[in-house]
Amino acid sequence: GTIALWYIGGAGYFIRAGETTIVVDPFLGPSNPPDWMRGVPPGFAPEEIADLGQLDAYLMTHEHLDHADPTALEIFKAPPEVPMYGPASAIAVAREIGIDEERLQTLDHGDQITIGDLTVTAVAVNDPTAIGCNGYVVQHGETTVLLSGDSHYFDGFAALGDNWAFDAVAVTVGVNPPGQTMYMGESDAGRIARDTRTRKLLLQHHDLWRAVAIDPARVGTLVSWYAPDAAFEAVVFGERLDVTHS
Repeated sequence: GTIALWYIGGAGYFIRAGETTIVVDPFLGPSNPPDWMRGVPPGFAPEEIADLGQLDAYLMTHEHLDHADPTALEIFKAPPEVPMYGPASAIAVAREIGIDEERLQTLDHGDQITIGDLTVTAVAVNDPTAIGCNGYVVQHGETTVLLSGDSHYFDGFAALGDNWAFDAVAVTVGVNPPGQTMYMGESDAGRIARDTRTRKLLLQHHDLWRAVAIDPARVGTLVSWYAPDAAFEAVVFGERLDVTHS
């Protein structure tokens, strides 16, 4: 089956497969000047939630405020009461916002849930700046997508490639200021494409913050060196991307 992804900025997506729709890491909050100025607007306005249709789940990869976003969580606190999933650190943010406890479910690494026509498995990734973090393997039939949040490279990507046949892997990239390693760089993105043996590498988060925005073409050059058989695509804000197993 086809997994359709609409990129809403950062590591955020609306994802639809069959009759099921989920949202991952929606970030609706403002810029935080002077250092953190948004390069793309929020994916949707609060008053547009009713136009989004049935939403079956809300997933968070980690607790950072552009992933477990208090603005988005406050908006989704109201009915319809969408269930929310994430690592304990992200669930704690939702709990502080006042989301009802029965809507909250912590996902540990290895936990698998069925959400309508989707199967979602929480897997270990590596975000050294987060208290806790999950990647999510999202499956619809044989189609398999890995959402890695803001993970940096780590040796475990090779094990993920051994355990799953990925049709697409989404990774966060950005420019690292001198003396700081906040995001994964170009060569490590290429290593992930190689190690996971994905058919396509998706670049996300590249345009969210102006100060650390990166030209995806720079990353594509390294991906082609490390994984010449992998396709490469920078997701485009607001556009739909279809992933199908073949």
